Amino acid sequence: MKEGNAKRQSAVWVFVSGGVLIAAAIIALYTPWLQICDVRQIVVSGNQHASASELAALAQLRRSQTIFSVPVNLVRKRIEAHPWVKHVSVRRVFPHTIQLVVQERLVLAWCWDSTENVRVAIAEEGVIVGSDDAGSASFELVGAVASGWSKGEVLVHPQVANLIAVLQGDLCQLAVRSVDVTDLRSIELFLENDLQVRLGEIDRAQERLKVVRTLCQQMEIDGYELIDVRFGGEATLVPRKAVRR
Repeated sequence: MKEGNAKRQSAVWVFVSGGVLIAAAIIALYTPWLQICDVRQIVVSGNQHASASELAALAQLRRSQTIFSVPVNLVRKRIEAHPWVKHVSVRRVFPHTIQLVVQERLVLAWCWDSTENVRVAIAEEGVIVGSDDAGSASFELVGAVASGWSKGEVLVHPQVANLIAVLQGDLCQLAVRSVDVTDLRSIELFLENDLQVRLGEIDRAQERLKVVRTLCQQMEIDGYELIDVRFGGEATLVPRKAVRR
């Protein structure tokens, strides 16, 4: 009997001791006035356009809170509301640091804002990230509809954003100069060397781009001024007119 009581008392003592230790740890980590593991530094990396001060302000962290009480998912959501930020990782670095590792959106195209008379940069997912003062966008997007032309607004049609993402780089070894999406039933591309490509409906544009790329692999397209792939999967090519001397 005594041996059984001793075992029970030992188990109770272990349980109580464990509870005390857990309670002490919770108090140490989550009680701000103890200043154990409190937030003293925010380190931002990976950003080029969004300033570290902007992102730190969006995080809304307080020096009085501990790094373990920081709501990581909420902080991530706040920072990803910034137009330039595509993704951010929020990391706790012992003992006093919160690290924000940022992945910014890439600029894909530019559009002319006639009301402000400026070039507007359009980044991944159709997000407008500001003016394109540095000329970083590769081609012009003509006739696009956006929720507005201010920083943080977006293109109304997601398919347009998907199309300009696919068009990064050369097409038929020629740079894309502009993409006309004024009529979503009749998408047109204009490449360097004045080559025009007619793709037709926006929902089939990416599929027809594959046809154009296959054509360019199979034939020399320098002698043509128009490639039309709108009808039945067959391409119509219009040769350049010979210049008489």
